[in-house]
Amino acid sequence: MSQVKPRGKWFYFAASLSLGLNIMVAAEAAPSLYDDYSKKAKEYMDQRHSRFPEAEKFLRAALFQAKRYGTDDKRYRNTLRDLAELNYQKADFRDAIPLFSQSVALAQRAVARLKAQHASQAEIAEETREWVADLADLADCYRGTSKFELASVSYLKGLKILDGLGKENTLQRAELESELADVYTVLGKYQEAEKLYERAMARLAEKKTDPKVDRRSYESVSIDTLQDYAMLLRSTNRVKQGDELLAEMRKMLGLPEHPATIRDAHAFDDAKKLPEAGQ
Repeated sequence: MSQVKPRGKWFYFAASLSLGLNIMVAAEAAPSLYDDYSKKAKEYMDQRHSRFPEAEKFLRAALFQAKRYGTDDKRYRNTLRDLAELNYQKADFRDAIPLFSQSVALAQRAVARLKAQHASQAEIAEETREWVADLADLADCYRGTSKFELASVSYLKGLKILDGLGKENTLQRAELESELADVYTVLGKYQEAEKLYERAMARLAEKKTDPKVDRRSYESVSIDTLQDYAMLLRSTNRVKQGDELLAEMRKMLGLPEHPATIRDAHAFDDAKKLPEAGQ
């Protein structure tokens, strides 16, 4: 005759664990507060005249809910980045800096975690580019507070990280080089700035017919790069070269009537000359 063993504490632990898992699955299937808050924040941000106070209120509520999933969860980082971006759009750069800094740290941890898990190179590369994007956003905020040296450090770090993915010619790399060149111009490092502008322009020329490149992003980076380089040339007594570059921009983009092009073509007429390097 077999003996029926009493149900000890491990039985009840297993039973409670099973019940807990069922509750978690049910809760996950139902619409969460995080989803509700995120959706509401997006609605306010997408409005023609963004309602920043309402959007920020719902983003902070969503961030609180996302923290329940853990700070390494993608939802937490995405919401943190959205909140940082909101502050950037409001020109509240000092409030945006700690948020972007935290997002940078979380992105770095995510890349390290993927490498430890021996994830695919494609997954690692995608996460790495997000890390670099956060660094670029952080650098933009430093520029907004006139901390140009810190901005250059962040841009340089981003470029170095991209080097770890190989020497692929990406639009992201061209944009970083162009932004770093802008900072070098402000710091009076004109020769370094020129080299970076030329490097970025070469990458953009190669990407002109690449079907994988988003055309709007390509045009935006191209316009910024060529106009800023033209400004540097014209402001250092090389007006003819600056004009030629503006003409090249119109030709390259195929947008002769582009408002930004026309506006900036005349913006340098009374441009204040920059001092020569070292003066």
